[in-house]
Amino acid sequence: MRRHDHMRRMGRWAGVLALALFVAACGSRERPWWDGGPSGAQSGSSAAAPRPIERVSPGGTYVVKRGDTVYSIARAHDVPLRSIIDTNGLRPPYDIRVGQKLSIPAGRFHVVQRGETVYSISRLYNVDTTSLTSLNRIQPPYTIKVGEKLQVPSRATQTAASPSGAGTPLARPGAVAAPSSAPATTTTAVTVPKSPLPEPPAATGSFEWPVQGKILSSFGPKANGLHNDGVNIAAETGAPVKASQSGVVAYAGNELKGYGNLLLVRHENDWITAYAHNSKLLVQRGDKVVRGQTISLAGNSGSVVTPQVHFEVRKGSKALDPLTVIGR
Repeated sequence: MRRHDHMRRMGRWAGVLALALFVAACGSRERPWWDGGPSGAQSGSSAAAPRPIERVSPGGTYVVKRGDTVYSIARAHDVPLRSIIDTNGLRPPYDIRVGQKLSIPAGRFHVVQRGETVYSISRLYNVDTTSLTSLNRIQPPYTIKVGEKLQVPSRATQTAASPSGAGTPLARPGAVAAPSSAPATTTTAVTVPKSPLPEPPAATGSFEWPVQGKILSSFGPKANGLHNDGVNIAAETGAPVKASQSGVVAYAGNELKGYGNLLLVRHENDWITAYAHNSKLLVQRGDKVVRGQTISLAGNSGSVVTPQVHFEVRKGSKALDPLTVIGR
């Protein structure tokens, strides 16, 4: 009985001690870096108390004062924390120094609302999803939270992320397999001349499928806010990929991340077709092609593992389901 009482008293003391340690920790003056802790702007070993921040105009330069943190500067200027970090090339643990000059990002920003996805936001601002996710460091499965502030890609960012001369931004292709750890073999990107494209030749009949095979990923919305702006068709490596319609090659290269070796063909009446993940390109920008002509060889370049062709059909900037244009 005495042993039982002794153990019960020891248990109570242990509980009191744990509670005291917890209260002491909560009452500590040391704060995390995002709220003025050790990784904030310091001079010497002591951190100063928070104070109002004098804002500078977007695109301007802010000089770090005592007590500033990356978080407090971002919040004061109403820009995403990640934008401050990326614009100024900051690295963990994101220390900043008194007197350090930081560039305040300029541009458009969007606060995520309930029900929005990466795809819906990209369509709202007429930007491609690849640029939006890359600029905001949004990783697969591309989850965004209500209240999160995203930077909208500028025209310059959009241009850098899209192939020159393509004219129409593409959404990220609907990959159906995880990226391979081994780099895929790709051809050298074709140099894009600055001369204007020739007019596309007249259409020959209706559009046709570039390759015959099982559809691995269909057109339309996918999980986690993604959207496939085309279809992904299974194909043997080296299988001939044919022009869906007569036209002129608007882009031939591998500069757009995820697509591998990519062809864009412009047709009359503002139609465009896209062919991605090729192992080899057989035409270059400015070449006129005819319906049924072999323009590339199928492969698995870009963000896919299994050989396939990512195929898109667009009328102007609007992506259409190839099944509704061509049929089965």
